Amino acid sequence: MRVALLRNILLPLALFFSILAIGQKEDDNLIIVTVADTAKLYERVRQAIAYSDFIIKQDSNRDTLRTSSERIGRSTIFVAAKVVIAGNKVEISGLQSLGYQDFWGEPGRPRSSTRISYNNKGSEEWWRIRSIAMKLDGKMEYAKIQ
Repeated sequence: MRVALLRNILLPLALFFSILAIGQKEDDNLIIVTVADTAKLYERVRQAIAYSDFIIKQDSNRDTLRTSSERIGRSTIFVAAKVVIAGNKVEISGLQSLGYQDFWGEPGRPRSSTRISYNNKGSEEWWRIRSIAMKLDGKMEYAKIQ
């Protein structure tokens, strides 16, 4: 009974978490998604961004999509994403910033921003930009931009 429990439940869980730990390192700040099918990739990326609750800034650039700063929940933290399409690879990075808080506790415009990175086992900001990558159905890799 114990051997079956160990083999069927605990071993796959340990393997899953070890793969996750190998995949993301502290200070990774770029998510690279390699997709097999590039048909209508621009439209699929736009859809993934929209389904992740970001608003895309409209411009005529078809290989780089930028979003407006979006507030996370009821906090004063804002997140903006940048998505670059290069062949069959989609590179996702983002910025985080704090907003001023008025007398009633509502945040105003975001001020100085920093690059979002995978710190402290993944911050909420990291998971917001990672949600775009999860919707693209491809192989995810993580890297660090200098």
